[in-house]
Formats: sequence, C-alpha cells, structure tokens
Amino acid sequence: MRKAAVFVLIALLAAATGVFAEKGGGWAAGIEGSLNISTGSGLPVAAMFTLHTPQFPVMFGFGADVALNIGITADYWLAHGTLTNIFDWYAGVGAYAVLPTPLAIGARIPVGLQSWPFGQKLEVFLEGAPAIGISLIPTGFDWHLQAAIGLRYWF
Repeated sequence: MRKAAVFVLIALLAAATGVFAEKGGGWAAGIEGSLNISTGSGLPVAAMFTLHTPQFPVMFGFGADVALNIGITADYWLAHGTLTNIFDWYAGVGAYAVLPTPLAIGARIPVGLQSWPFGQKLEVFLEGAPAIGISLIPTGFDWHLQAAIGLRYWF
C-alpha cells in the first residue's frame, strides 16, 4: 500500500509541474485498439476513440468492450521528444475509469511512440501504460499494464 501512495504522489507532483506537449498541436481525434493485462478489473480488450482539444491539454480516450463496459482515460503528457524525422516519443501521467461492472478507477503512466509518416497531421502511435487502481465493484486493488495502438489526425 505504501508503494501505491508513493506512485500516486509522484504522479500528482509531475502533473502539477509538467507542460503538455505534442507535435501536431490543436485538435486531434483518432481511434485505437487497446489491451489490458490486469490482476483484477479493467477492460480486457476495447475499441477506443481519442480526443484532444487545444483549450484543455489532456488526451482523452473513450471506449467499450464486447460486454459494453465503458472505459475512459485522461492523460497529461509531461514530456515529448523527437527520435528521428518521423518518430517521436511522449510520457505523462493520467487516470482511468471503468464502469458499470467492474466499477474501477486508477492512475496510469502513459509512454508512447509516435510515427508521422505523412507529415504533421496523421499520427500512428503505440502506447504502454503501467497503472494502479481500485476496483469498487467487486472491491479490490489492481495492477495493470494497459497498451494501445492507433491513429490520430491533428487538425
């Protein structure tokens, strides 16, 4: 439990001092397929829609699995860098929620690799996010490895 408290504290401090960064800028919308490897609750496999607005510097994800459970993610990118002329990386802190069954909330650390094969508008990404959460129905403490692959278009 002490490790979980340290994890949450570091995530909150990083979010309070970070700067959101992205290559495309402005609005972004996309789709992704996600996978969740978990010790407990969470969407095992889901299709998600991603959205970014320039007014609120968070990358949102909204999705559902085949049982129609809903998953939501909100990630604040703290760091962003260029690897080559078409490959970038990002890392940040975020949160997730799953409902109705299981009803779970938690924190995550997204780390991603981006490719810009057609300039600055179309992004192909691969993301991994270790996460820790609390399942409210059924009650429990969960560790996750959330992963996604997808496309985003930056307007």
